[in-house]
Amino acid sequence: MSSDQKNPLYPIELDDYPKLFDYVLTKQGLIYFHTLKRNYLLGKNMSLDECNKLRLMYVYYATANRNPQEVRRWQDVCITLDDKEIFEKDMYSSKEDLKNKLLVVKNPHYQSGLYRKHIQFVKETMNSK
Repeated sequence: MSSDQKNPLYPIELDDYPKLFDYVLTKQGLIYFHTLKRNYLLGKNMSLDECNKLRLMYVYYATANRNPQEVRRWQDVCITLDDKEIFEKDMYSSKEDLKNKLLVVKNPHYQSGLYRKHIQFVKETMNSK
């Protein structure tokens, strides 16, 4: 299995996952994330704002925990929501609400531009196919 198959955020190293995003979940954020995730898995009706928050919090959770399987699940959630035509919209206000309610806080390990390496790799890979 190649590195990019084992690591969904290749070429970002697993140890660098916690540096990818500008915010991390707080204890209360973790509780809220699990509530959103449970509602999603049970197929409950969720608002656009809740779907936005699930997308954001899922990637923060998965990368903070250096968990490639959870990153894949986050990617699947994003694809599934898009397939249901629940697209990312008004993400800024959803993220601001998470910040204002202290469900996420600034990530002290954040490294600006690191996620761009993954996006660039994906673009180059897609263009070469």
